[in-house]
Amino acid sequence: MNTERPAVTVLCGFLGAGKTTLLRHLLGQAEGRRWAVVVNDVAAINIDAAEVRARGGDTAATRDVVELGNGCVCCSSKDELAEAVVELAMSGNYEHVLVETTGVAEPSAIANLFLRRNPFGRALGDVAVLSALVTVVDAACFSAEAEKQKILNPKRLNPKGGERPVFELMMEQVECADVVLLNQCDRAGEDELARVEEIVRGLNTRAEVVRTEHGQVASEFLLGRVRFDAKGTLGAPRWVRELNQLAQISNAKDAVPGEGVMRSAMARATKPRHEVKYGITSFVWRARRPLVREKFYALLETGAPGLLRAKGFFWTREQPDEMQFMSVAGGVVRYDTLNYWWAAMIENGKARREEMPERVSTLWEEPFGDRRQELVFIGTGLDEAGIRAALERCLA
Repeated sequence: MNTERPAVTVLCGFLGAGKTTLLRHLLGQAEGRRWAVVVNDVAAINIDAAEVRARGGDTAATRDVVELGNGCVCCSSKDELAEAVVELAMSGNYEHVLVETTGVAEPSAIANLFLRRNPFGRALGDVAVLSALVTVVDAACFSAEAEKQKILNPKRLNPKGGERPVFELMMEQVECADVVLLNQCDRAGEDELARVEEIVRGLNTRAEVVRTEHGQVASEFLLGRVRFDAKGTLGAPRWVRELNQLAQISNAKDAVPGEGVMRSAMARATKPRHEVKYGITSFVWRARRPLVREKFYALLETGAPGLLRAKGFFWTREQPDEMQFMSVAGGVVRYDTLNYWWAAMIENGKARREEMPERVSTLWEEPFGDRRQELVFIGTGLDEAGIRAALERCLA
């Protein structure tokens, strides 16, 4: 029996990207190694699991296929996934577990299963090692969805309706990945592939990006070493890095006068070479005054040439107590309410100033407290000055 924690590789990617084909190809290289497979499908009948068994041949790996059906592993079936991995890991029979997720699964949610501890202080990471989050991208499909970014009149999405833009999910699967496989490259031209790779590297500068056809990749490359790093992988999305860098600069500015400006200049000067090469730029707009809601919504719905992605936190004059979140992707602007600002809870008697976490107190500025606008814009050829000026005009 294996007494070491088995490695777990998670295969993510939108519907039809080629995850099952990749899984079959990997299993064909098992060569007697002790692998297990967990296959998830949102349908009541787990078609992917049946296909893996039918086409995978009679190997130890394909005999040990665990089916998770009728739910997604990052939401309704997450406990079932954790239980399946724990059972496989505790058996001591396997050195590697491959998890194929549904096309709508979010990698970050699956990663959190390994990191977050339950009320008993245990986490999935105690019994298994998350080796890598692998996102499979259908290059041609991704390119087609990216083209929709050129539409200058995106629609507003009602967050209560449950609808979600396809391209936003595809982006999030790319943003939180250790390896991105640009699959089905035989169906896309070189210019198209270069554009997709440009977007992927612009969204996630940490991930290894590999071009593949029909999911053909060497198992030694994909499974041979641990790539996942909690801080690095979950902090890889460009919009997250931008906001984190902003927080670091703000803290430095508070600690040593003038140092924050110097660090900001250094950060711009040491921009990764491939960010310069691929031409995707980003900037953070920050303000303290509230936004006039309808002006702000109207501005975002007009679109901006070259805008690929926008995310961040904001507050409005009309809803001063609520911390709101904005996401722009795939020609759709989505808004949601995350929580209440600490300033609002203190004003309403629901919290005391001394209970405020240190991270919030470092952001506190009178008269608005922790209320603030922090929005990241990512794209090619963005009119930064014009966008900033337009946002300033939306302030109350």
